[in-house]
Amino acid sequence: MNESRLQTVHHVRVRNAMRRVGPILAVIGLIFMIVGLVDFFGAFGGGGGPPQRFWCLFVGMPLLFVGGVMTKFGYMGEIFRYVAAETTPVATDAFNEMADKAQPGIRTIAKSITEGAAEGRKPRGDKP
Repeated sequence: MNESRLQTVHHVRVRNAMRRVGPILAVIGLIFMIVGLVDFFGAFGGGGGPPQRFWCLFVGMPLLFVGGVMTKFGYMGEIFRYVAAETTPVATDAFNEMADKAQPGIRTIAKSITEGAAEGRKPRGDKP
């Protein structure tokens, strides 16, 4: 592996672990949340007493969050490469268009600066 200052030796291993573990945690968290919600709303509809598995929501929410974040970090490089590939041609075209439209103004400014510098070098007749 070609190691750089941005990628350590463990980079690929950590990225692959996040890509595998993240979705698994997210699915487990989602299952816990569904169980907790079904139990909570089922207790109101069926009249069978208070919910027994409401605690599953409190387990499921953090698992879903952590799994989602791990998955996001695992695929972040892929997403940024896609965004860069999509936006770079547009940004290049916009820059080139602006540069073409700005040339007359830039020439005028450069001419004024050159004329001012040349005028400043002219000898003055009122030297002591």
